[in-house]
Amino acid sequence: MNNLITYIIITLIVTVIIVVLNILKSENKPLSLMDELNAMPEFKKQKDIFDIMQLMNKGGTDQDTIPGGYGEFGYEITNPIPVNTIFGNISYLGKLRTLDNVKVTYERIGCFSSPVSVNPIDGYIIYVNGEKITTLFIDPYKKKNSQKAPQNFILRS
Repeated sequence: MNNLITYIIITLIVTVIIVVLNILKSENKPLSLMDELNAMPEFKKQKDIFDIMQLMNKGGTDQDTIPGGYGEFGYEITNPIPVNTIFGNISYLGKLRTLDNVKVTYERIGCFSSPVSVNPIDGYIIYVNGEKITTLFIDPYKKKNSQKAPQNFILRS
């Protein structure tokens, strides 16, 4: 009987030590980048907006062009560039280059209606070396970012 009581006591002590060590270990564990970002209120707001936009895009195409779009791809409001959310606008335009591989800059000029989309289409003036070269139209309510570049442009991978 004494051996059983001793065994139980030792087992309880070891269990308590293991639990305490695990608690201490988890308290000292460094936060991941995602943990740190999620702790920031502004990041959380942006993530919430992104998640809502993702829900809005469920019915959008997953193609590189919009089915039923017509006119020159990207240049016409009737054939906008499909991307996934407003963050997709930024990502897509960040990859856009001239045929000479010069990075473009851009300025959003507003949102417009189009007969090919129930959602607003965003318009952007495109600049190269500070000079306006064209206007492009983007539809941010689709499932993925297009991998197609408008004529006279390339997308950097």
